[in-house]
Amino acid sequence: MATAHHLGSSGAMLDPFQVAGDAASAAERITFPVVETASAVPRPKDVPHTWSEVEYDELTDEQSALWESAAATETRKPGMVRAGLELRAAELTHAVAGSRELTDQAREQFSQVHVVLSPFRRRAVGSKRWYQAAKGLIFVGDLAGVATAAIWLGEPVFIAITLAASAAAATVVAGLVGTEYSDMRRRKLRERPLEELTPEQLPFAHLFTAADSGAQIVKRVLLLSLVTALTIGVGIGALRAAVDDPQVGLIFAGIAFAVAGGSFLVSYAGADEIADLIDLYAADYHAQRERHLNLAADPSWQAWAEHGAEEASLRAEFQARGAAATRQVQALKWRVLRGNPAVAGHGPRPDDPIGRTPRKERK
Repeated sequence: MATAHHLGSSGAMLDPFQVAGDAASAAERITFPVVETASAVPRPKDVPHTWSEVEYDELTDEQSALWESAAATETRKPGMVRAGLELRAAELTHAVAGSRELTDQAREQFSQVHVVLSPFRRRAVGSKRWYQAAKGLIFVGDLAGVATAAIWLGEPVFIAITLAASAAAATVVAGLVGTEYSDMRRRKLRERPLEELTPEQLPFAHLFTAADSGAQIVKRVLLLSLVTALTIGVGIGALRAAVDDPQVGLIFAGIAFAVAGGSFLVSYAGADEIADLIDLYAADYHAQRERHLNLAADPSWQAWAEHGAEEASLRAEFQARGAAATRQVQALKWRVLRGNPAVAGHGPRPDDPIGRTPRKERK
């Protein structure tokens, strides 16, 4: 009994199933011989405790201390790791709490925008990518036409492609003014007095008013876009006329104007500032949620929690094993007394607190 591991089988931890089996086997071997008269001698009153009992009481205390020491040894490593992660875990807890507030705010804002503005949404969810794809096709087509003509004219490939990309980008951008015109028209259709707006719509009052002092600026931007498209068209026509027939140059100049017009129409058809606003709030919420989940899944925090759970589990295990070991030592003490009835008697006296108090006679 020098260590916590020397109970039960030598050098092994206590197995609760093995201990229960041993106790059951021992109980089966205990028999009471049949006699004509039964008598039992109680414990001598003058000997309240034998040296053997004192010894086993001390061994019981020893087992408690040994198992507490074993628990400290086994939980030292996870406890040290957890202590090393304590500061980071505390900061992560603070950061996650703040991130949760931001996520809740983003969700509330997105929910408010979705509920208030969804009835006025015109562009279907997810359809914006098709308008973007159309602009991409327009850009690639214009790029191919200008680059081919420049290469045929004798320009180096890199310079030809670079100039063609700039011209194609300018043509597409010139048509983006259609977005402003579409937004102005949709705003005019939604226009209503401020008094008629609901309290939920007031934060978005600018979407329901057509009074815009920037209308003249939009017209000037449109004029500049037309000049840009005209310049690009003339340049492409002249380039094609230089490497091919003049009629081919006129055809390609017309294609350049059509590209600019197509960019304008695609921008006009795909513009929906309310849908863009809803999608923006949705993207903000999803991005904040992903940041929050990534922060909550930090491996340091997980390791801190796992080592804490391991430490608590080991302490609970060793506490239970220690309690079992002390009870076993106490049982061994009673076994010693049972095996020596000539000294300790066959059982406790009626007035012994260990024994059972006799029942009172009924009146």
